[in-house]
Amino acid sequence: MVPSHTMPTHAPIEKLPKAVEESDLIEEYPLTIKEARAKLGLSQQDLAFKAKEKVSVIQKIEIGKMLPTMRLAKELEHILRVHLLVPRDELDIPAPRRQTISPGVTLGDIALVRHKEESDD
Repeated sequence: MVPSHTMPTHAPIEKLPKAVEESDLIEEYPLTIKEARAKLGLSQQDLAFKAKEKVSVIQKIEIGKMLPTMRLAKELEHILRVHLLVPRDELDIPAPRRQTISPGVTLGDIALVRHKEESDD
C-alpha cells in the first residue's frame, strides 16, 4: 500500500492546447480586460468569481502590474468575449537591428586577446 502522503491530492493538470502555448498576450491586455468587464456590467468581484480567481489578482491584471497565466487569459477571453492571446507569428515584433562593421575590420581587430604567460618548470 502507498503511504497517503505520497499520493497526489489533486487531478493532474491538463496540458494547454498547442495553439495557446504558441500564443502571446496582447500588449494592451489591461485596458481590454477592464473595458470588456465594464461593458458587460461586471464588477471586479464578479469577474474574479466567474474566473475562480482572487479579486486582488484581477485588480493587478487590470492595472498592468501582473500578467495573467495562459489558463487565466483563456478563461478571461471566454468570460469577457475578447481576444487576449494572439499567435506569436502575428505579433509585430521589430526585427533586431544589425550592427554594421566596416568591411576591413576582422575579428582579431575587435577581440581582446590575452596571452598565457609561460611558466618555467
